[in-house]
Amino acid sequence: MDKRKTANKGVKDRLFSALVEFAGQKDWSKLTVTELIKKSGVARASFYRNFKSVEELINYGIDHMAQRYHEENPFPNEDFHSREAMLYKFRFYKEHANLVLAFHHAKLSTTLLDIITDCEIDACGDMSVGSISKYELYFFSGAFYNVLLCWLENGAKETPESMADAFLQIINNKN
Repeated sequence: MDKRKTANKGVKDRLFSALVEFAGQKDWSKLTVTELIKKSGVARASFYRNFKSVEELINYGIDHMAQRYHEENPFPNEDFHSREAMLYKFRFYKEHANLVLAFHHAKLSTTLLDIITDCEIDACGDMSVGSISKYELYFFSGAFYNVLLCWLENGAKETPESMADAFLQIINNKN
């Protein structure tokens, strides 16, 4: 990566880190560019060279997290009933707990659920509209999201391994 691209990525990341710091303190839809550049220490011109709006910065964060999920995923064609794939999910999202909780506290839970669902669709492939497997995938994504959120909000006291096992036990309806 050349110096200019590296510098721009640094600016984007600093702005996004500032955005995450506002989570739970201020509604992101009411956040101004002035507040972001002040918190991040980035010049206004640098903000506008990289983003047109705060919403575009939010999308940058979404895209960045989804990209990292796919790049780091050792199970690209995962079966969402697989313990290994489930363990990867809990480990990945625990590592990014501050971001997950930032989206939740910023009232962007639907956006985060969309990210998780899109990651599952990318891994499992898109299915026909009437396919029971498609409904199962959406059910799985929603259930995983809610369990994940509850776990992270409670301080992620259980290990990712125990969470993967518990989630699969629930999904597979085994007591």
